[in-house]
Amino acid sequence: MAELLRIATRKSALAQAQTTLVAEAIVSANPGLAYELVPMTTEGDSRLDKSLASFGGKGVFIKELEVALLEDRADIAVHSLKDMPAEVMPEFKLAAVLKREDPRDAFIARGGVDGVKFMDLPSGARIGTGSIRRVVQLKSLRPDLEYVPIRGNIQTRLSKLAELDGVVLAAAGLKRMGLEGQVTEYFSTEQMLPASGQGILAIETLSSVGHCEGDTQKQSLADILSRVNDADTNCIAVAEMAYLKALNAGCQFPVASFAEFADGSRTLKIRGIYWDEGSQRLIRAAAESASGFDGESLERRLQNARALGIRLAERIRESI
Repeated sequence: MAELLRIATRKSALAQAQTTLVAEAIVSANPGLAYELVPMTTEGDSRLDKSLASFGGKGVFIKELEVALLEDRADIAVHSLKDMPAEVMPEFKLAAVLKREDPRDAFIARGGVDGVKFMDLPSGARIGTGSIRRVVQLKSLRPDLEYVPIRGNIQTRLSKLAELDGVVLAAAGLKRMGLEGQVTEYFSTEQMLPASGQGILAIETLSSVGHCEGDTQKQSLADILSRVNDADTNCIAVAEMAYLKALNAGCQFPVASFAEFADGSRTLKIRGIYWDEGSQRLIRAAAESASGFDGESLERRLQNARALGIRLAERIRESI
């Protein structure tokens, strides 16, 4: 009998599509392994009438999945990294990440691909988004538009185009659901800095991982997951989440970071924004590390990435 990997996932169509991508990558890299999805509804999925900041922030999308790990109902949990808190609880760890999908935000106007571009919208047009990070950046581009809070799955948000002039969604989710044909345009990362972790699928396990179910020839779960871990994306993820942690920021704060290995080099660059409520300013900063990512062990690279994220947070704090 093949070893069986039990994978906790949210029940939404997007979450299950993303988890299946991760599952197929894992079994492809580990011949003889099988998987089953363990779908569940999280608090974040069921309380759509309120903003995330009003009842717990990012953690509301992962708590039930983490309980499944603790109760041995699942071996791993799959999350969108942007839905995870900057620091996971000590009982858990971020075990692996897949290669990053398109990190940008996408604008879908009424009329889809043939709709009016964002900068061409008439003054007063109504734009739907559930993200305060997006709102502060959109206002810097078009302060004359009205920004309407919306929540729900992709289909629910797209249905709001019946009453709105446009909506802003993550490009990664649209592409994973095969909906990129509806995109009117993509915001560059200079126009709109993505959420930290946007486009990255993360695999969470217990801190002391055991083995997946099966016969006596069991593989180490850590070894199984290491075969799908994308080292560059791992560095990017660690840098971006370290930035959030250093600023003690969650989804209730208009804050974001975006790291990348620039121009195919081994230089890791990271940019960040922070909305300072006191001065009503959108603060921007950047940092880069020209060494420490070539020929080093993964552990050392991750340490350097974490330090880079913290350095960016320090530059932001200096400007507040």
